[in-house]
Amino acid sequence: MLDLGLAIVHHITVFGLVALLAMEWVMLRDATVDPARLTKVDAGYGLVAGLAVVIGICRVIWGGKGWAFYEANPFFWAKMGLFVLMALVSIGPTLLFIRWRRAAAGAAAFTPPAQELKRARTWVRLEALLLILLLGCAAAMARYPF
Repeated sequence: MLDLGLAIVHHITVFGLVALLAMEWVMLRDATVDPARLTKVDAGYGLVAGLAVVIGICRVIWGGKGWAFYEANPFFWAKMGLFVLMALVSIGPTLLFIRWRRAAAGAAAFTPPAQELKRARTWVRLEALLLILLLGCAAAMARYPF
């Protein structure tokens, strides 16, 4: 029963990641984006990502498949690598969002510079692509060996 509960919570956190990343993507389409709101969404994304990691570790330790299954599974390691890469890619937009929030606090009419907005969109798109690849690895991992 613990295995099922952990799996359910893990899946909910992953769906949360998808939703929050989609929110960032949509918010960045508007040049008059509210940096304070965007920063809150991004913080939520980081929090949910952290929860996904913690629940994932719990699944590895206390889940039904056991460490031996994960240790020998190349898709598990690919998934972990993609998650680390996503975390690294997310640093760039997070720093921009924080800078924009600070600038907006001092100037009510602040809008993010066009080049920075374009860069943030590119990073968020890359995060979305990596998340899609990660989800593919998760599906393959669960079925390994085929």
